[in-house]
Formats: sequence, C-alpha cells, structure tokens
Amino acid sequence: MTQIDIRDIMELGISEREAKLYIVMLEYSEVNANDLHRLTGVQRSKMYSILSRMVVHGLCTERIEGRNRFFTALSPKTVKDTLIREWDAAHSAKLEKADSLFEKLSETFNSTAVGPALNSVELIRNAANIHNRYLQLVNESTTEILGYMRPPIAATTKRSHDLQKEVQIKALSRGVVQRGIFSLKHLTGLKFEWETLGENDKMRVVESLPVKMFLFDRRISYIGLPTAAENNNSSFFMLYIDDPGFTQVLVESFEEVWQRAVPIEHFRGAEINSTVIEHQLSTNS
Repeated sequence: MTQIDIRDIMELGISEREAKLYIVMLEYSEVNANDLHRLTGVQRSKMYSILSRMVVHGLCTERIEGRNRFFTALSPKTVKDTLIREWDAAHSAKLEKADSLFEKLSETFNSTAVGPALNSVELIRNAANIHNRYLQLVNESTTEILGYMRPPIAATTKRSHDLQKEVQIKALSRGVVQRGIFSLKHLTGLKFEWETLGENDKMRVVESLPVKMFLFDRRISYIGLPTAAENNNSSFFMLYIDDPGFTQVLVESFEEVWQRAVPIEHFRGAEINSTVIEHQLSTNS
C-alpha cells in the first residue's frame, strides 16, 4: 500500500484518530472495533464514538449483525466528493453571512458619509510614522507630487532614504510628475550632487522656504509643524489634510514660488551659497 502521511489527511479537516481508522479500513473489506483497536492502537473506550462520527461524516458505513458491528470504508472518491460538498456548503454559508453583515455595515457607513470625515485631518507624530505615511502617499499618488524640501527630516537613515527613492521611482514610472523646491538656507555650504530620477522629476532652489510641505494629486496636503522645529527632528509632526480646496490654495502658492526659483541643474557640483543663487536668480528673472 502507498505510504500515506496522516498529517496530510488531517489538513482536510479529519481528526487524527479518524484518519488512522480510515486508512486501516481501506486495507480490509470489513472490520470490527476489536480489529481496529488492535491495528491502530486507538483506545477501545473511544472507538465507537469515533466510528459513529465517521459514519455521520461519510467516511465509512456500518453493518449490524446481532450484537456485532462491522465497518467498511467508503471509497476515497466518495469521501472526497462528500468533503467538497461540505466545504462548498460552509463557504456558501460564510458568503451569505458576509453579504448580510457587510450590507448592514454599509448602511452605517453610508448614513455617516454625509458628515465630516474624521480622518480628513490628522496629526502624524514621530519620525517612523511620518516616514511611513509619506511612503504611503507617494505609493497612492496618481498624477502629481509637489514639495517644499527643507528640515525637519524624518528619513534620517540610509535605509529610509533608499525606501523613499524606491517609491519615488515607482511613482515616476506610473507617470506621476514630481516637482520639488529646495531651500538655499538649508543647502548653504554644501557641494550639492544631484541626479534626476527621470524626465518628470524636476527640482529648483529658492533662498528660503517658510515650511516643509508636500502636496499630492492636488488633493492631499502634508505639512511639517511647528515651523520653528527645523533643527530638531524629534519634536516636529506632520499635519495631514485631505481636502482639495485647501490643497489648491497651497498649490497656487507653490506655483508662484516655482516661477521665481532657479533650476537645480545650475548648481550641479558647485558649492551652493547666497552669492551663487543671487546670480542665478538675477539671470533667471
């Protein structure tokens, strides 16, 4: 007989004792409780209760002759068909229950949807949560990401920087346009080596920025507060606002700053300082 792993049968919802008895029954045309106890080691005191369940579940049949009871295994195909019917019935029952339950939940949801959304404004605290929400917003963006790039910074490790770059590249591959403006105040004295991530990744520089800010799809604003926390990465939080009207006001402000900002390509490999940017600003005007 082919070696059968009891655990494989148990994964189908059959108990260990039932599986042992069924496998032995397959080798004999008919067996009684004493035979099964001798061949499997299953306790005699529990034998008949187990066999009765097996009959009910369609694993075997029972024949009574006088005071003796004999058991015969049903064919594996019959057992498989029985199990499939039971699984289908259980699955259908769950689906029916789910339909009823989620219909009620939808009624509750729809009845409150006309009111103000509780999650349209959130305060996101600590660097890890701020970083993770940023990754989520970039991943969910579909058209455009605008940003004021200045401290405080939540992504302070190489791993977090790599994750940000990864989601930004994926966004660009979806056709999302990304435009960012850097603050000269926070770049002064740095030799800025900058590499575009793609055609739709555009960066510019201005003398200073009043706030750290990201705008997603002209719908969601993600703003760093308080603005005075620029040198303390542990004390700031991000204000998340999901409101197209509010965000549009910030988009218009961004566009004004963008028009007077200097393309960052002008600073590639150069030390950024006020003299350099003043020259570029005058050239750009």
